[in-house]
Amino acid sequence: MTLYAQPVNDFVQDSYQLISANSPTVPLHGNDLQKGIQFLNELIKFYSSDSLSLTIAKEVIFTVAIGQQTVTFADPTYTPAADVQEGRLSNLQNAWLELDGVTYPLIDESRNVFYASYKFDPQLGLPRFCIITNDLNLTTMRLYPAPSQVYNMHVYGKFELPYVTSSMTMSGFPLYFYKFLKLALARELAFYKGRSSAWDQKLEDRYGEAFDKMESVSAMNLVIDSANESYLNGSWRLRAGV
Repeated sequence: MTLYAQPVNDFVQDSYQLISANSPTVPLHGNDLQKGIQFLNELIKFYSSDSLSLTIAKEVIFTVAIGQQTVTFADPTYTPAADVQEGRLSNLQNAWLELDGVTYPLIDESRNVFYASYKFDPQLGLPRFCIITNDLNLTTMRLYPAPSQVYNMHVYGKFELPYVTSSMTMSGFPLYFYKFLKLALARELAFYKGRSSAWDQKLEDRYGEAFDKMESVSAMNLVIDSANESYLNGSWRLRAGV
């Protein structure tokens, strides 16, 4: 069974109707549709900033080569091409390596902590740490130590969603996300159209309720961890047998 994915144009028109800017029988005027899609894309990118309002995480699997210190994540249109073309990594939830059926979890280390300590930069071994750096349209993950063997790497997290166009559907979003996103878009359009009075308290209450629901779906790691990990790699390689 194929789930229904609403066309982008219809989705935008529904948001306009929430603020009574048009009716089901009256088409949008001028550049209303174009501006609606523009604001929709702005919201999508805005939610990707901390990923709290993007509720869907996914796992990607790829290989890392011997001596590979960094892995880059970006949209397929980004140049030069990123190592993983799934969009910018907005939120890393888990990362681990796999070799011969054995998994080796990576520690998501703070960039400030990692670069504040002494270490032998060219060190090879079993990677223990991953350090995330977010740039404008690119995420770089540093592996330390760099791998001394070829591993399969698994990354589970939230990736920045691509732009939508008038010829597309909303298939990239779960159906339960529609209600929230339509309200969020209508909220933006109300001020753009000079109809701020149309965004009344009832709509604001519905928006707030939907926003809370979306936040509750997002898994958040609230663990405060001080694991006393060492950047010396020999003991970890010995324990892992690699």
